[in-house]
Formats: sequence, structure tokens, C-alpha cells
Amino acid sequence: MIARRLEIRQIFATNSKKTIEVELETAKGKVSASVPIGTSRGKHEVTFLPVEEAINKFYIIRGSFTNEDFKSQEEVDELIRTIDKTPELREIGGNLALALSSAFLKAFASDEGLEVFEYLAAITKSELKMPKPVCNVAGGWKESRSDIQEFLVLPVHQTSFLDSISKISSAYLELGKLLKQADPTFAYGRNWESGWVTNLSFLEILNFLKKIANENLLRIGLDLAASQLWDGRQYYVYRYSNKILSKIEQLKLIQDLAREYPISYIEDPFHEDDFVSFSTLTSMLPNKLIVGDDLYATNLKRLRDGIELKASNAMIVKPSQVGTISDVMRVVELAKENKIVTIMSHRSGETEDALIAHLAVGLGCDYVKFGISGERITKLNEMIRIEEKLKAEM
Repeated sequence: MIARRLEIRQIFATNSKKTIEVELETAKGKVSASVPIGTSRGKHEVTFLPVEEAINKFYIIRGSFTNEDFKSQEEVDELIRTIDKTPELREIGGNLALALSSAFLKAFASDEGLEVFEYLAAITKSELKMPKPVCNVAGGWKESRSDIQEFLVLPVHQTSFLDSISKISSAYLELGKLLKQADPTFAYGRNWESGWVTNLSFLEILNFLKKIANENLLRIGLDLAASQLWDGRQYYVYRYSNKILSKIEQLKLIQDLAREYPISYIEDPFHEDDFVSFSTLTSMLPNKLIVGDDLYATNLKRLRDGIELKASNAMIVKPSQVGTISDVMRVVELAKENKIVTIMSHRSGETEDALIAHLAVGLGCDYVKFGISGERITKLNEMIRIEEKLKAEM
């Protein structure tokens, strides 16, 4: 496949910050791919270059991608890694690398007359299935008085993706009503990912979610984003709860919450370099999903370390953390080989690009984490369309 034309433009993410979009034209059609932005980026993620610098880099390297007849996605991504040999892609930026890699992926699929999820499943030999949704229904991000970053809900069982999303949507709206009754300051405000923002304590939110989850056959998830609580030395600081916890006390808090509430998903319960505490919690709560996000940063080497230490039984996959589609594919493959549950995830600053929906299905991920409201419906609605196509092909 030859790129007849390759262009770049500045666009905006859902948090009003600048990002980039690459447009690629082949003999058979035109595609575009844009890159999300994370509000909190872990130190183990690839470099995110300022937009102006990424655009300048694009014009320097564009000729390398318009003078080649590429046979596969791997060839494209190998060229990216040849141009920038740094693991963190600090020369051209992980954002530019992902935009180029994603645009070529879409072009390969288009030239084959396939949807991206179909093309991915064909080249990776993945089983086509619909992941379960994990959705942020309330949270912090420093906009509320809750020390927990995200309160999530997920289905116990899934008969269809549409059914799961319908239940979660109802739970989200019901939670909004309960928050309005209990919190006089609540005005249906939402965070970057459209989760409700309230001044209630995290235990008050959990009590509402416990009732809602039990009524709707749902389970609760927590993203503690513990790297944001860690003081860098020895304590987790819960600013609004007036708690300062040691590692052992943090472990006990999570165990207590898991006993008291129908929690089945616990993300980033310890800071991003504490593999040992992750491993301890995973062994103590074998029936819960203990999820690494900042812990792994979709990084193959860190995932290998986590597997060796049995640090978690689940992981977040964010393409923008690692730089190329091939890197994402290798991480998901390694996770599957070691029975690590994979959760394809959005970022806090998203675009209208729904590629991650196709990545989740095409790579056979177990869950998707896209949010439940606002601009997040772009991804959710794409998942519904994909499910319809899969059912029609059965």
C-alpha cells in the first residue's frame, strides 16, 4: 500500500486542549486518525510532544512514509521505531507516532474492504467477541471532594453489549437523582469523562452505588489512582478524608471496602512502582480484578515484570501510552498468554475518533473503559454498531 497523500492538522480534544490528526489517502480512499490526551500521564508513558513540535516533526519525516510501498502494519511501525530509536519516542513523540500508525491501520483495513476490527482479528487471529463495559459514573479529578478518582460500574454477566450499556446508563441517571437529593451543592456537574461530580464523601457515594448495583445486577469498580495519593516516600494522603495511610493501612482499607461493598474491580490501588503491594493484594483478593494502569503504562517490559511478580490479574491498555499499534498488539498478546484480563481504555481528553472500539473488539479484549455520557457515546455507539455487524455475520 502506498500513501498518495499524507497531511497533519491541529484539532482539539474534549478537554479543549490541542492535539493532532493525521489524514492519509491511498488509491482506494481517505482515512484520518487523531490522538487523545491524558490529564494524568504516568512517568512510564511515551513522550507527548507539544502539538506545534509534533507538526514540525511530521513535515521532517513525512517523505519516509510517502515513498514506501508498505505490505503490513508491522512494516509501518518498524519504520517509526527506526526513525526514532528511543523507547519513549522522545524524538518524534508518541502522539505523532500513534497518529501515523493508526492512520495506516485504517488505510490497510479500508484497502482490504474490511472494518478495522475485522482486519485486526484477521492479522492477529483473535476471536471476535464483544468486551464488557466498565464505565465511570462519578469521580474526582480534583473537581470534587472525593479522594477516589473514579467510581465505576460493570455488569455481572453480559447477554449483549447494548444490554450492559442500557443497565449502566440507567444506573448513572439514577445515581444523579440520588446525588441531587443528598447533596445540596450538586448541580449535575460532570468531570472530564462525564462522571458526576459531588461534594459527598467517597463512602456516601459507595453506599448509593451499592444500592444501585444490587438492583441492576451490576458490580462496583474503583480507580484509586494511588500514584496521585502517594507522598513519594511512605504514605498515601487522603486529603478530603483526613487520612494518612501507610502501605499496610492502604491494603487494609481496600480489603475492608471489598468486603463491605459489591466491588469486583480495583484499579491502581498502589503507586505506579509498587509491584510488591499489587502482588500482595492480588493474592489476597483472587476473585477481584486487580488492575494495573500506571503500573504498566501499556509497556511490554513493565508487563513482563508484573507477570513475573504476579502483580495483577488485569491491565489497562491505552494506545497513547505506548506509541504504535504494533506495540499495543504485542502487549495484548502477552497479557492473553498469561491470562491477564485486558481493558481497552479511553483517556480523559478524547477526540471523536472511535478507533479504540475497533482495537478492543479486533484484539479480543475482555473489557472496554469508555465512560457512559457526553462525548463518550461516540465510542459506545460504535461498539453497538460493531455488535450489530457481528450478529449479522453469525
